[in-house]
Amino acid sequence: MNGIPYQEARRQAVAVIESLRAGIPTRASTRALPDLRPNLKRMVQGDFEAFQSGRQVPPGRLLWGQYGQGKTHALTAIEHLALDHGFAISRVSLSREVSLHNLFHFYRRVAPIVRLPDSQAPGILGPLNRRRRSELEGSPILEPGRYSHPLPAIVLQDLLAARDSEDQANLYGDLMGNRIPLGELRHLHKQTRQEPLPKFEENFRAARHAAAYLGLMADAIRFCGYRGWVLLIDEAELIGRLGRASRMRAYLNLNFLLGWSAAIPYPIYTIAAVASRLQDDLWHGKIGSSRTDPVLLPQLAQEKCGQTESRALSHFFQQAMDPAQCPTVRPLREEDLLLLLERVRQLHADAYVWPAELDLPELIASIGEQPVRTHLRAALEALDVKRAAGETIHPQAVGLVDSSWREVQQDAGEESKEEPAEPIRESEE
Repeated sequence: MNGIPYQEARRQAVAVIESLRAGIPTRASTRALPDLRPNLKRMVQGDFEAFQSGRQVPPGRLLWGQYGQGKTHALTAIEHLALDHGFAISRVSLSREVSLHNLFHFYRRVAPIVRLPDSQAPGILGPLNRRRRSELEGSPILEPGRYSHPLPAIVLQDLLAARDSEDQANLYGDLMGNRIPLGELRHLHKQTRQEPLPKFEENFRAARHAAAYLGLMADAIRFCGYRGWVLLIDEAELIGRLGRASRMRAYLNLNFLLGWSAAIPYPIYTIAAVASRLQDDLWHGKIGSSRTDPVLLPQLAQEKCGQTESRALSHFFQQAMDPAQCPTVRPLREEDLLLLLERVRQLHADAYVWPAELDLPELIASIGEQPVRTHLRAALEALDVKRAAGETIHPQAVGLVDSSWREVQQDAGEESKEEPAEPIRESEE
């Protein structure tokens, strides 16, 4: 395999097959499999090149698609492309524990898992340890008014001043979103800088000033020599499980991260993968309800936040449904599917050292119009059975009940709850 020693080639093939078997795309699997969506790659590549040039950060994108059509695989390919271009990345899937309606809680999830192109260890403590506070001169980090609150920038300066001391861990934890009590921060600041902590015009409030931490982290990443911060968000359709007010906040926060209403002032570029059912169930009234998010939530934002946020939400929905900005990951053509499964057959043969015989056209006909991952699982099952028992099987796709979502009543500070099996209906919050 391209001059790679036999044992290493086999090891790599086994790793790819096992990642496909587990349904978890890896860097090895995305590189080993053919790129069947070159248009998407070219689009993102252009964004990265514009980002690298130092010009204005390009607006982010949503990737729409049905379940199983390759959105997660596309995010993995984008992740590797970003690393190859010298960006730091944070990748997260939305869930009950990771939601976008609270931007500071979201930050606490993505900051500690920053992945760097030249390191296997998560986070940026190592690169920060190689920099000195005096090197901040001329950096945007010291620009007055760059952040909605000056506290995160002060914590970073204290961290650089506390280099190799016992206080460094606490200060780095604060940068990751585990905030130090103000009294302790005053003590640490006095100890590291020999001066009192400045008095602020207003106290730091996570709900109001979360963007300051996001911006400071992005600037710190660039200060450490990387191109910027790429945020990759999977399963963003789970915003639909939130109550109405929380959905409004989540859309506004996503709009900020995407830089759609106004260019994001920090080196942050965001791509989110979203299942098309979010549009079907909540945006287009597919289930018979005319009370759709693009109509109701700008009105709610007008009542709760004001005209600026209402206009931002209206613009968000327009951008989100613009195919030029937010492409759809569509089903593969049969010839592309044949190419993909043939590569899987070859990898299976390399991994387990056998001929790996498989009638691919017959397999595709047997599975029918199903997501890509269903064809992959069917191919692996057929190959495993053929290798183990010498038996040729024709796997069949079994339809699963796909329960819809239902919005449930919740207070502003609560996590939303999931109640399957009924259509989404609006309820009062």
